Amino acid sequence: MIDKLQQALDLCNKERFDDAIPLLEQVTKEEPTNSEAWRVLAQVHWNHCNDVDKAYDELIEALRCEPKNMWALILMGNLLSKAKNDSKSAREYYNKVLEYYPDNALAINNVAATYMEVEDFENAMPLFEKSIKLDDSYTNSHYGLALCHYKLGNLQEAFDTCLEASKRFVYKPENPKIREELLKLFLTVARDLAEKTNYINVWKGIKDELEMVDGKSIVFQEDKNMYVLAKLQYGPHHHMDHHVLKYNPEKPHIDHLFIHELMHLKMDQQATKAGRGKVMIGNDATDDAFNKRYYQWLRNKHKRLTVDKINEFCQSLKNGFATQLMNSPLDLFVENIIYENYKAVRPVQLLSLFKMESDNINSVRQSSASDAIPKGIVKTSKIMNLVSSLNFKKLYGIDLIHEYKPTREELERATDLFEEFEAYLNSFKPGDEYELLEYFLQSLDKEDLIDIRDERSLKSNEEERDEAVEAFERNVEEQKENAPSEDEVYKANEDFAQKHGNDEGENFMMSMYMLGAMEYFDALDHDRVKRIALEIATKGITGIHPEKKYSIDAIPNKEFGGYEFLAYYYVSWAWEMPHMIDKLGLPFQKAYEMAQSLYNQKYKK
Repeated sequence: MIDKLQQALDLCNKERFDDAIPLLEQVTKEEPTNSEAWRVLAQVHWNHCNDVDKAYDELIEALRCEPKNMWALILMGNLLSKAKNDSKSAREYYNKVLEYYPDNALAINNVAATYMEVEDFENAMPLFEKSIKLDDSYTNSHYGLALCHYKLGNLQEAFDTCLEASKRFVYKPENPKIREELLKLFLTVARDLAEKTNYINVWKGIKDELEMVDGKSIVFQEDKNMYVLAKLQYGPHHHMDHHVLKYNPEKPHIDHLFIHELMHLKMDQQATKAGRGKVMIGNDATDDAFNKRYYQWLRNKHKRLTVDKINEFCQSLKNGFATQLMNSPLDLFVENIIYENYKAVRPVQLLSLFKMESDNINSVRQSSASDAIPKGIVKTSKIMNLVSSLNFKKLYGIDLIHEYKPTREELERATDLFEEFEAYLNSFKPGDEYELLEYFLQSLDKEDLIDIRDERSLKSNEEERDEAVEAFERNVEEQKENAPSEDEVYKANEDFAQKHGNDEGENFMMSMYMLGAMEYFDALDHDRVKRIALEIATKGITGIHPEKKYSIDAIPNKEFGGYEFLAYYYVSWAWEMPHMIDKLGLPFQKAYEMAQSLYNQKYKK
């Protein structure tokens, strides 16, 4: 009989109820004291055949054979409550379960669930709580308690319960879908709670606190064209008497992004105070290292693209990859600081990080399926995303790691990096984040792509300007032997100024070239722009002709037309050495003003 009962159960699991009924009836006929066979037959007749009376009689038989059959008691209570609308009698059967199984978390949870299904949340909640005390790994009880809180409008309690359930999750075969249901509820509660919370006061309070630390104001700037969600410009690293927080207002969960960047600022301030501040920069050496690794591969892979398009794609790829390399380890600290110190922010932090995780997973899948990007970049990016996913799991118990489809080697490397982070976190001192960054870069064999310097080595604006002028003057002297005389250069500049600068069409064309130059320079550091300015100026000693083609070492693999070269010439000097712009003899002030206006409008400067 046991074999036939098991066969019937297997058929029920496959939803082949019509095939299961004859087997169950045969078991109850041949073995009339088999309580479980009667119980299963009753469940099929009620749920599949909608035959309430037959199911009721079969449950009576099941309990006559075994009065303490837990599932039969629960099923009888459910049938009386839902099918016969007799909640008083149903409760007697539930109480029997609690009497017979006072220390059985599963039994208590199931009784609680029956109360919850009829929206009797007040009676369900203490039973869920008791079940959790008996077995805090039983996710169903956490889920039920969280759902009761949510239905009663206790959003914070529902959120906290979901968080506890996620962190303690243990897979149980009797309910394989509970993880998915818990995640849905967790995100729903987080959305509702985030919508009801005024985070403006939170991030404004942090902003006011940080402004008092170093006496520098924090300026928020919108930029809808940013390729990152938000970024911080730390005043001392950019020769500014204030800090700038740039953000894309069209991105979701903006409050979390503000607080995230403010935590970066807090870490920068603390590292500076401790004398351990660092600045991460891209320069000629890092550009050369990136090009040496990947440029020729990209040229060969994308032969149909023009050189300009390849260079544009390469620059974009380099900037994005460098940003991820720099931010990945630092963001781990930032999100832990937010989680531990700003409990009210957790709902929007959860939503924001979950969105980032989803985007990262899609990005990894797309890049892994494509061969448009070098495999070395794809793999490194995937490992860093896995590290972020491990941190997300640690904070909120949500495990999405398998969604990345990592290889064993990728997961092992990500785990090593994450464990190193946790070691630093347990004994964190200001400035440790840069040591972790160096560990990441070395472990991933990418240390040549980021230049990490002591921030105290940064020069002031005046020092940089003086050095730039001296370098320019040296370049001029070096070129004098083969250059025309000063009178000839002056006459050439005078003739050029008379012929150009007054034509509206030419000014408009130049303004468009200048706008392109501004957009290109905006992604570079001051040293790089100064080098470009000086190298173009060196070529300008002998005159620049609109009809000729030009190239410079500071912008490799790019050929300029004469007008575009003049635009880069003018803008680079206007940005880095504006006090000397008049000495260039270029009659493009009107074009520059037009370009600057367009640039300010486009980027909300």
